[in-house]
Amino acid sequence: MEIERKFLVEGDSWKAEVQSVSKIAQFYLTGLDQSPTVRLRLEDGKGILALKYPSISDQVLARDEFEYPVPAADIEAQRRRATGAVIEKKRHRVMGPDRKIWEVDVFSSPIDTLVLAEIELDDINEDFVRPDWLGEEVTQDPSYSNLSLSFSFSS
Repeated sequence: MEIERKFLVEGDSWKAEVQSVSKIAQFYLTGLDQSPTVRLRLEDGKGILALKYPSISDQVLARDEFEYPVPAADIEAQRRRATGAVIEKKRHRVMGPDRKIWEVDVFSSPIDTLVLAEIELDDINEDFVRPDWLGEEVTQDPSYSNLSLSFSFSS
């Protein structure tokens, strides 16, 4: 079960707490209204297949997600089958004020002005300290999902 909250990022003070950075390219083999969502990702040269099911909560994004390693060459071979635009971003793992790790995604494609932060939680009701660089919460705004972004900017 994946439980996460998603926020816009304001400013760049988060950069002082970056622990690591990954380069990600990902795309989808399913459309907006198909379940499960099938995502293929290359992260620092490693391939990952993910199956994601619809959220089971109205408060946070809580859903079943299954990830499997896949050879990077197999991911590349299927890129032409992407149903939307390929998402490209750098993922920064950032230490929050309560020592929880945030993932700050700086997108380069399909939109290069977007910066989003996510925190994964162990429980739907788990508390956390909001870093001062967090902006508006967009967890329940579907236009900020990677899948929606992929289709919003595809040709």
